[in-house]
Amino acid sequence: MKPLIKPFLIILLSLSIGACASSSGSSSKKQKDYSIYQTLGDALRSVGTLRVSGQGGAFTVTLVAGKFANSNFGADPGSVLYVINGVDQGKDYGNASSLVIPKDIISIRVLNGPEAVMRWGERGTGGVVEIKTSTNNAP
Repeated sequence: MKPLIKPFLIILLSLSIGACASSSGSSSKKQKDYSIYQTLGDALRSVGTLRVSGQGGAFTVTLVAGKFANSNFGADPGSVLYVINGVDQGKDYGNASSLVIPKDIISIRVLNGPEAVMRWGERGTGGVVEIKTSTNNAP
């Protein structure tokens, strides 16, 4: 049985090296187009890991996906932290929405649990919504 293990491992290793080499080339992943949304809340609703309720300028955003979503990290379920272009903007949706125009959004990343807390400290206990825009519209 031992002679079969070595060829199997070689094939497995070559497949994993090939997969790494093919993924390190040019990125063909298409960026999501957020310009179709009228408000930041609508754009956040499209992310899928957030529950967004409300309309106009009054939205409530909560984390709904992931092992640690709305967990017992000691946070309000609706207290996500908004980070725009790497700058902590607080937990007020109104403030964040005043700084972001959906057509300028490059990416939205949602962090939760230990990852959010390690990156943003106690402020990240309710989850973090990191928004990267094409303009540096954060103060």
